[in-house]
Amino acid sequence: MTIRFTGSFKDYQAHNPDARFTNWLAAKGEPYWTQATSHPFTQAIGDGTMPSEAYTRYLIEDYTFVTDLASTLGFLVAKAPGMRSKAKLSGFLALLTSEENDYFLRSFEALGVPAGTYEAAAQGPVTRAFSDVLLSASGEGSYADGLVCLLCAEWCYLSWGQREAAKPRPDQFYLAEWIDLHAVSGFETFVNWIRSEMDGIGPELSGPEQETLASLFRRMSRLETAFFEYAWTGKASNLL
Repeated sequence: MTIRFTGSFKDYQAHNPDARFTNWLAAKGEPYWTQATSHPFTQAIGDGTMPSEAYTRYLIEDYTFVTDLASTLGFLVAKAPGMRSKAKLSGFLALLTSEENDYFLRSFEALGVPAGTYEAAAQGPVTRAFSDVLLSASGEGSYADGLVCLLCAEWCYLSWGQREAAKPRPDQFYLAEWIDLHAVSGFETFVNWIRSEMDGIGPELSGPEQETLASLFRRMSRLETAFFEYAWTGKASNLL
């Protein structure tokens, strides 16, 4: 099991002189960070062994989450310190509400999920907790608070997406396209930008402010693991 680093960013730098602030966040997020990025659910997407009932469960929950993610991006656009940052976030918001939404609709059809089912679906407890953290951090917290939550969510998907993209694509288009959406260069560029943005902000904050960001990243990593676990097993997680 990957061991969590418990020290400050300065302590981490002392042991890892070339480390980025985001490396420290990931180390503080263990073991949940590794559990999320390597969860069996993500591996089953890549090798095509995903049970249809598990992926249906996942897609319905993720579909209910998209609106909250869009709201999170809206809060961050408003709080971003400069036009360049606003443009980056706005561009991702536009992608989320167009290409990704189309993917959901086609996938639901292929899996035989009626529109009435996913349109009327209520968020499960894991998704609700995940959304609550994102909306609270981005809406009520600082720009850095919201950004660190977005970083965890998108960096996690880039991590497993690039790993699974190295495999032959599964036959199911909804699995193959989900990998591609999270392994393409445009998504990598966006996640790397979030990392760079956080790497610039984080070191300038006070020690307590840095620890707040680390706590948010760790909480998000834990909930990401719980989200995959619920989709995979259909059972409530003890990680909430």
